[in-house]
Amino acid sequence: MSTPSSIAREVWFPYASRPRGKMRLFTFPYAGSGASVFHRWFLPLYDQVDLYALQLPGREGRSQEHRYCDMQAAANDVADCLEQFSDDIPCCFFGHSMGALLAFAVASVLQQRQRQVPLQLMLSGMVAPHVPQRVAPLHQLPATQATAVLQAMGGVPAVVLAEEDLMQMYLPVIQADIQMVYSYAQAQARPLDIDMVCLSGTQDLIAPPEQMQQWRGYTRGRFEQFVFAGGHFFLDGQVMSRIKAVLGSALHNQPGSLVG
Repeated sequence: MSTPSSIAREVWFPYASRPRGKMRLFTFPYAGSGASVFHRWFLPLYDQVDLYALQLPGREGRSQEHRYCDMQAAANDVADCLEQFSDDIPCCFFGHSMGALLAFAVASVLQQRQRQVPLQLMLSGMVAPHVPQRVAPLHQLPATQATAVLQAMGGVPAVVLAEEDLMQMYLPVIQADIQMVYSYAQAQARPLDIDMVCLSGTQDLIAPPEQMQQWRGYTRGRFEQFVFAGGHFFLDGQVMSRIKAVLGSALHNQPGSLVG
């Protein structure tokens, strides 16, 4: 029986773009989502980076696998998978909402293991570990109440909300993901030796721009924050343009080869 860390990297990253070898961008999904979301969102970046969209167990093509409920366990296994990339192609991480915490946790594992780390850590729509969570504890709520909260938050397709069968499939996934978020709350995380960029929406109630500034204390590298119009799901073409510029700058100023 395979352990999570021994599963082929093609299972963890099923939508990898055709490799060009300049830079790899690893994307980490928000709660309830799968790799296909980032495969679509990041199409504008395909001419610049090799995209590797993370597919966590319990969703899409891995729907029959056991879902994570603990952030540190997930981070350890994802870090194991990333160590299967043995060349010197540089990489960056991007994570939105839950994915931002997971991206940070994975980078922390790589640093603790004294492995090479990403050039850039881009965190979107999530407060730092020590900041009290504004995400509702969906994993502690009954299905009807959790569904109502999700509907109020937005970000769930209307067709999913309208179909009871689809919600029965979707809700356990997002509840496990939110449990992961809460498992990492108040984590004693050390600052990383990685440049960090934070992206936030002006009307984001889960990760307000002023609270996302608290990430500054989690890096010994350069820190930048960019604020865009919108709520929690503010990602659009303007944001993609900014991410593309950040990636270009990171690649131009790279200090050396990285695991990728």
